[in-house]
Amino acid sequence: MSPRAASPRTVVVGGGLAGIAAALRLADHGERVTLVERAPHLGGLCRSVADPYAGRVDTGQHVFLGCCAALERLLVRLAAAPAVRQRRLELVMAGPAAPRTLRALPLPSPLHLAGALARWPGLSPADRAGAAALGQRVARFDDEELAALDGVPCLGWLQAEGQSAASCTWLWEPILVASCNVTLARGSAGLAAFVIRDGLMAGPTASALRVPRTDLTRWLDPPARASLAAARVALQLRWRATALRAGGPSGLAVAGETPTGAAEAIPAEAVVLAVPARAARRLLPPPLAAAPELAAAAALDDSPIVNAHLFCDRPILPGPIVVAPDSPLQWCFDRTALGEPAPAGARPAAYHVAISLSAAEAEVARPADELAATLWEACRRLFPAARRARLLHHRVTREAHATFAAVPGSLRARPGPATGNPAVVLAGSWTATGWPATMEGAVRSGEAAARQVLAGRITKGT
Repeated sequence: MSPRAASPRTVVVGGGLAGIAAALRLADHGERVTLVERAPHLGGLCRSVADPYAGRVDTGQHVFLGCCAALERLLVRLAAAPAVRQRRLELVMAGPAAPRTLRALPLPSPLHLAGALARWPGLSPADRAGAAALGQRVARFDDEELAALDGVPCLGWLQAEGQSAASCTWLWEPILVASCNVTLARGSAGLAAFVIRDGLMAGPTASALRVPRTDLTRWLDPPARASLAAARVALQLRWRATALRAGGPSGLAVAGETPTGAAEAIPAEAVVLAVPARAARRLLPPPLAAAPELAAAAALDDSPIVNAHLFCDRPILPGPIVVAPDSPLQWCFDRTALGEPAPAGARPAAYHVAISLSAAEAEVARPADELAATLWEACRRLFPAARRARLLHHRVTREAHATFAAVPGSLRARPGPATGNPAVVLAGSWTATGWPATMEGAVRSGEAAARQVLAGRITKGT
């Protein structure tokens, strides 16, 4: 019998970034790992959907920052490089006058942001000075100070710190709403301060933007399958977990349904539930499902993200990545300029703009044609090139359960990987990673779950 065949078996439920990261880390340490996923592909919410015009479009425009070290390591392993990998932050701000290109400087913090802040539209000299002072204060915060702010509303905290209405609208709202997927009025000041500390003030590379290539399913699914196969992780797609049961020779079993609808149970000595909090509660037996910390996490509201994909007969944006504060557009991405291939068979040539709307409670239920018309009209008002363009096709995609709502108190509601059973651990961006619900948080949670399983092996002497 080979050493691998004799090693303990762990079942990972969920094939998003958290599950992939957990499975690979466990396999690296000699575990026999089976990963089950109910969808036909890996990647979780990093996914695309079929579109009759464009082929496929993403359900949400995913962007990550240079400070996302765990995600970067995983992507290197998967050989899934982003299409854009800035060395330092660079974007175009669509302001009240002409658009302005803002760049971070190759200087130590806080000087790296001085040039961008000096050119930031919509701000007075006093606003710029106040924002710089707040950034420098937050840069010195430790984790305990961030935790103390968790119960404080973000907008009230910014105002108490002397930030004007213009600063909140033009500077903090575009950054913090996109990062935390909740409005300033509803958000946790603790997570907002974390984003400022680690995403903006940690040096010139921390805020650099990384933009994955569309479509997201193609970007993550094939390389993740290849990496899992190389690590000898058994992968079962279209396999729906229905319950976690105790008993049997291995101690646990994950019950579920195969792609044919047949019932099946996979024995396990440990289980990683890399699924949303509510799904974890449904799978767990009653004593574990009733844990107060898991109940609190499951009770957090969801926060939606909506994307509008506009295909035009010419470029309309003044840059590849455009932020449009004080407008319906939020963040706009010229997918064609970022290297996306043109839709096969599209005539005339189509230029793809993805508009990403975070904290989209008001937009998630709007009819697609109505929302697209509103956003197209906003483009025509804000971007002169759009007034000469023709809209060839639009597609609105929605993730109603994109993230948890990072409201005050949400930090305390997020459990760590451990549960009341040392053989059952939790993973997902909703767990206590210290990060907002991001790709980086998901990967970190998967790695933490793997460490928890391996620590249990050491304790048991296996």
